[in-house]
Amino acid sequence: MSYQVIARKWRPQTFEEVTGQEAITRTLRNAIEHDRLHHAYIFSGSRGVGKTTTARLLAKALNCRKTDKPNPTPCAADDPNACVSCKEIAESRSIDVLEFDAASHTGVDDIREIILESININPARDRNKIFIIDEVHMLSNSSFNALLKTLEEPPPNVAFIMATTELHKLPDTILSRCQEFGFRTIPLQKIFDRLKIIAEAEKIDISDQALREIARTGEGSMRDAQSNFDQVISFSGEKIDVQDVSLALGIASAEMLTRTVQAIADNKPTEALKVVDDLIGRGQDLRNFCRDLLSFFRDLLVFKMAGDTENLLDTAVLSRKELQKNSEPFSEADLIRFFNSLSETESKLREATQPRYVLEVGLVKLIEMRRVTPIEKLLERLSKLENALADGNSQIENSNEEKAVEPSVEKKTLTVDFPLEEVPDSKFQIPNKETEQATKNTPQLANAEQNTNPKSVDFVESMTIKFPPITAEELEHVEDNWLDDAFERTLQILGDDLSPIPNASKIVEVLLGENFSNQVSAKIETSNGGAAGFAPAKETIAFVPPGYEKEISEEIPELSENPTDEEMWQYAENHPLVKKALRIFRGKIVEVKRV
Repeated sequence: MSYQVIARKWRPQTFEEVTGQEAITRTLRNAIEHDRLHHAYIFSGSRGVGKTTTARLLAKALNCRKTDKPNPTPCAADDPNACVSCKEIAESRSIDVLEFDAASHTGVDDIREIILESININPARDRNKIFIIDEVHMLSNSSFNALLKTLEEPPPNVAFIMATTELHKLPDTILSRCQEFGFRTIPLQKIFDRLKIIAEAEKIDISDQALREIARTGEGSMRDAQSNFDQVISFSGEKIDVQDVSLALGIASAEMLTRTVQAIADNKPTEALKVVDDLIGRGQDLRNFCRDLLSFFRDLLVFKMAGDTENLLDTAVLSRKELQKNSEPFSEADLIRFFNSLSETESKLREATQPRYVLEVGLVKLIEMRRVTPIEKLLERLSKLENALADGNSQIENSNEEKAVEPSVEKKTLTVDFPLEEVPDSKFQIPNKETEQATKNTPQLANAEQNTNPKSVDFVESMTIKFPPITAEELEHVEDNWLDDAFERTLQILGDDLSPIPNASKIVEVLLGENFSNQVSAKIETSNGGAAGFAPAKETIAFVPPGYEKEISEEIPELSENPTDEEMWQYAENHPLVKKALRIFRGKIVEVKRV
């Protein structure tokens, strides 16, 4: 084939042409110029950033025949006056520069045959014998061990240049014997500038926006960007636009990404589903779109958190003004949740039999996430609830944000579904120092509360229905620890210290005075030394619960010594205490047994 791809045709031929690795090329040139060369180098970095290219340039500089010593500016391949050594190294056919791939020569026998058996042989023609080992991390442990002594004390005029994308896989014993150079990913602007030079030289009509999209697809790799450029040229022909780049490479355009983000911001799942339908219609890869959307969310997050930092947004699809517009509807927490959820969707797309359904559900999930209350607000509400309960106040004020939005809305009472023994009823206002002081300072409010206070005799006298009579037999105490503990906890929550009730004697007289005969009286002693007296009551019953036609007879039925089940049931039904219990609790008898 006569055609040569752009990545090979435009491979850098001098140190000045190496893009994005200025610190490394400057170090190597100074070392060559001042004769401070090392015998072993390791070039590490991601794919397509110039490791192998720089290794060949270093080999050309060491063996360039234009000078009697290593030349910091070796011959270019297209130079008609280039020396034979530089031409052969550029074409990978020099007999004194052995370049091999460690991925296909991993065993110790390969290392012994290629390096160890020929290392003591002098160069055939050039100044130095150079071994370029690509993907050196693929060598086996035995191969590394075989190289240790040679790397530490190589023969004169021998140099090793090793390249790898996974530096962590190299043994420390190898690293300690070499000079290490870390190649960085190439900034987007520098890839764009290089592609523009290539487009002008090749006379390709392409817009800057399309060229920037191609540079972005390289993800910091010059070789990947050049390969994608070649593909777009084959697809479009003479004139290239942004739409051609999206169709040729199957990537999502900036317009598709902004449509998706706007649909999430406006809570419009229908629009998000239309985006997926457009992607399917264009034949674009849905997983690539998911990756592009992940990168877009990353750009929005970085802009919100560090918008003034230049180099963090080199690969951004949009300008800073557009990033600001698209990031305004979201908080940092929203973007982090979106990124995590979309990462799960991208992982599922890898093995999905129906990728369209997975992506649609993933985008709708992002929209539904905006309805979730942030954990910060929940914690804030819980903190206010704890403070309110600690102060004895069940009124929880809204947050400052809610006040700013709705200044005219009244304070709301927080209703919490907690056990009653732990939290007081939200409808009950527990008095505290502030409310008591406010009541004292407001006479009208104080009078209103006094009229509705259950401790007031006037309020009791205004009751139209009195309490029913209760006999001594009915007041029999039943031990129930759970009820006792619940009663104590309720008293503590309500702030009741069981102190004597003012006017207790008068209250009892009003409530029960008409329900007992004149010959009966009683006295109750409270736990703290107080006392309350029951006033005389009449024999007739003043209170009859509504809804019953006849009174309950006080006569206790007789029961034989060995009653049957039927007799026991009739005894229970006719017993006055059972009747009263059934009337009060609206209950029914479910079981009768003899004890």
